[in-house]
Parts: sequence; structure tokens; C-alpha cells
Amino acid sequence: MRRRFILTGAAALMAAFGLMAQTTVTEVPPAAAKPVLPTADTVLQRYVDATGGKTAYDAVKTRVSSGTFTLTGKGITGSIQSYQAAPAKSYTVVDIEGVGKQEDGNDGKTVWELSPMTGARIKTGTEAAAELRTSALDTYSNWKNYYKSAEVVGSENVGDKSCWKLVLTPNQGEPETNWFDKSTGFLLRESATMDTPMGKIPVQADYSDYRKTGDLTLPFKLSQTVAGQEFEFGLTKIETNVDIPATRFNLPAEIVALQK
Repeated sequence: MRRRFILTGAAALMAAFGLMAQTTVTEVPPAAAKPVLPTADTVLQRYVDATGGKTAYDAVKTRVSSGTFTLTGKGITGSIQSYQAAPAKSYTVVDIEGVGKQEDGNDGKTVWELSPMTGARIKTGTEAAAELRTSALDTYSNWKNYYKSAEVVGSENVGDKSCWKLVLTPNQGEPETNWFDKSTGFLLRESATMDTPMGKIPVQADYSDYRKTGDLTLPFKLSQTVAGQEFEFGLTKIETNVDIPATRFNLPAEIVALQK
């Protein structure tokens, strides 16, 4: 709370000096007109339309993605395989050379991870809520099921691309910021704060290499920065509405043991 009072005091001083300056200037230039921003509904609907349309998203019941993983600058590589099933089940395994398998998943209720470094863990609270939200196949086409508000807060570049900057506030958890390309409508960047056992960690993800796969156009490259460390994910294949055995989303024995 102390920092809040300091900032409030500073703002009051700046406002006071600004008022004093205005009284000593004979001519005050008119304030620049604020840019007209689109509504969040407009930006999100354009993204959905640009990548296939709501009907195409609603038709997807399963998705299987595979590709490669690189820990930038460390010479560490591996493979990634991800499975998703409606409404929000998922299982992902990253097989890292020299380290082992990092597994994450949920059965629609229990969210978990298995790590060669930290062992078995059940995620709870906002961390679990974020995992279930990102596991959904219709996060943007039915965004009001997952977020309580959305607002376009300005215009900002990602690289040389002019984007609409949009803040989504989930039903549970902290706001997430998205950048949508004004030209294509594609999502180029996402930024959020992630709850972890080590505390809150900033995460940024950049999306590129959008390709047509079935009736949807999806990003095949993800560059992710977590607490300053960069990761690269390059997908080689994305398949939709393929058969996934129901057992794929069963809780591992190590997680079941934690529930007892």
C-alpha cells in the first residue's frame, strides 16, 4: 500500500506543476484527438473469421500436434507431442534429450504434471484454471465462456506489424494481454503472469508461421519467454478430429497416489 501512496503523491505533484505551467503560457495547443479503437468483440471475431470461422472451430472435437522443442542458446533439444479433446482435456509430453520426459495434462478436472526434476504434482487454483482454459479448443470462438471481460486498450507494434492490444480478464486469474495483427487479424503475441510453486512468473508467447490445416489456419511456430529464458516450439503436424483413446487422458498412477 505504501507504493500506492507514493505513486498517488507523485501524480498529484505532476498534476499541480502541469496546472501551474498552463497558467503561465499564453497559448495552449489543443489536445490530440484520441484514436478510435475497435471493440474487443470486433477484434476477437476477426481473429476467429481469419483463422476459419466459428463453425469450423465448433466442429473440432480433438486435436493432435507434434513437433520439436529447443531451449534457445543452451543446445538442448527434444520432441513434443500434444493431445486435446473437447471440452478441455489435454496431455502433452516433451521428451528432452539428456533430461527425460516432462508430462502435463488433465482429465477435464484434475490438472497435473510429471517432471524428472520436480516429480509428480497436482495443480490447483489459478494455475489449474489457466491450464484448463488453454486446453479448450474454442477459447477464442467462445471466449465469453472463459473470460469475464475483454477490452482493446490501444495500438502497438509487434516487430514491424501494427497490432490491436487487447486485455482479456479470465473468470479466474489475472488479466492476459493479446496482440492481434491489424492486417491479417492473426494473434501474434500473448503475455500473462503464470502462477507456479516458485511464485508468479511472467510469460510471453509469440506466434507465427500460420498454415492451413483442415478448415482452420493455425500457428506452427511458438517462441516463448519464461522469466527471461527463451524456448522455441516448431510444429511439424497438426491433425484435427482424429481418434484419441479415452485412456490417453487418464491420470498417471503417480498422480492417483497423491489423491489418496
